[in-house]
Amino acid sequence: MQGIKCYYLDEEKQWLGYLPNFPDHWAHGETLEALQANLYRLNFDLTLMEALRKVSELSLLL
Repeated sequence: MQGIKCYYLDEEKQWLGYLPNFPDHWAHGETLEALQANLYRLNFDLTLMEALRKVSELSLLL
C-alpha cells in the first residue's frame, strides 16, 4: 500500500488535518487514528471524483 502524506494539528478535543493535493478539504477526528481514517476516505473520494470527471461535447438539435 502506498503512503499518503498529510498535515495535521491537535486542537483541544479533536484532530484536524488535510492532504497536500487537496488543501481546501479538511477532515477531523477525535483521535489521530480517526483523523487518519477520515483523511484516507477523503483521499479515496476526491481521487475517484477526479478520475471519473470527463469532458465531452453534446450536439443539440435545434
